[in-house]
Amino acid sequence: MPHQRPQRKDDFMRLPVFLMPLLGLSLSACVMQQGDFPSLAKRPYEDKPAIPDMDTATADPMEALPSALRNAVDAAVQESNTAHQAFLQNLPKVQKSVSAARGAAPSSESWVVAQMELSSLEMNRSPSVSALADLDSLFMKRLDQEFTGEQKGAAGLIARSREKIEAQVVSQQREIEQLKSAMR
Repeated sequence: MPHQRPQRKDDFMRLPVFLMPLLGLSLSACVMQQGDFPSLAKRPYEDKPAIPDMDTATADPMEALPSALRNAVDAAVQESNTAHQAFLQNLPKVQKSVSAARGAAPSSESWVVAQMELSSLEMNRSPSVSALADLDSLFMKRLDQEFTGEQKGAAGLIARSREKIEAQVVSQQREIEQLKSAMR
């Protein structure tokens, strides 16, 4: 093992010549420049969220909804829940039909039955899609009212209900797509 000599202070002076300008440039960045530069201190608005939380607009968003709007949201949720239950009840029957038609020639009896069953599943799904469209419309209208200052809060409540219905619709669509791909 070669013997290392202790590092001395004058080793700094032995830096390659091409490193000297780099060292000078890096140190020059630390020097205070003259001029009128903006402050880097936080401004008051930087501590606030960029998009205000709709749920904090009112203590109880359900109270902020007029009864007609609340009833419309509840009706859309109920319509979607009922449709989703019908979809889930029909799903095993459709899965069985699709399984029986797997590999069958198009226009064969098992293939036609499976296609009809898939259509009935689409029909079960239809009210959920309609309820989602209704809530989209209510949500956009409420956001517009909040933006113009006509009404305050409660768009978050509609959004939460809409998210639940959207989750049902997405789940239904995923099932239908899987069944359709099994038919190919």
